[in-house]
Amino acid sequence: MKKRIFTLALLMSVMMLNAQSIKLFHGSQVLNNNDTIQEFLYNSENEVETYVGYQNETNDLVEFRVRKQIIYLNDETTDLLFCLGTCYLGNLSNPISLDANASVPENDANAFHATYTGCKDAALVRFVFYNTDDESDTVSFYIHYSDGTGVRESEMQVSLRAYPNPAVNTVSIDYVAPGNNTNLVIKNLAGREVYRAPVSQSGKKQVDVSKFYAGMYFYGLESDGKMLCTKKLLIK
Repeated sequence: MKKRIFTLALLMSVMMLNAQSIKLFHGSQVLNNNDTIQEFLYNSENEVETYVGYQNETNDLVEFRVRKQIIYLNDETTDLLFCLGTCYLGNLSNPISLDANASVPENDANAFHATYTGCKDAALVRFVFYNTDDESDTVSFYIHYSDGTGVRESEMQVSLRAYPNPAVNTVSIDYVAPGNNTNLVIKNLAGREVYRAPVSQSGKKQVDVSKFYAGMYFYGLESDGKMLCTKKLLIK
């Protein structure tokens, strides 16, 4: 009996040691430890934005930091920063506190957000979220930026630009879409859709934003229910 109790206690201890305080998600899917997010680069010079939400899996406040580890990086890369409310060009964020069981969705201003600016065949970067009270309590993921070799040509033809940004009354959005059945979508920070319109393969869309509340929005191209590209839009 004592041996059984000891074995159970040992198993519980191992489970607690392996527990992760922070859960990550991307595209509404949970990121497992060391998963890779693939980002394709479509032009000779690109700005690619990647959003990751996070959640405190414990019943206590957790303080964590994020560390950037560059595995390899093309010499022509001009910028690779990450943000969690505050943006960092360096390799380590400031400490961030997250209340018990709280979550920060991908479309929140304080979500993890990585921005890559550079050329093709670019980079592999690892981001590690670690508990400042226990640095063995970590969860990490990779972002692989590549020129999309071997990807169907229809998946390569995507671009998106909004101007003026910030916008006041109207915003013009230039786009190149991958094909038919594509929509231009705008969402607010709460993730609620405030605009949707079908688009052709390329062109410009003028959107009346005069009745939008001032603040941060996200606009992107959606094809067959999948968001292909998402960027920030500020409304004043």
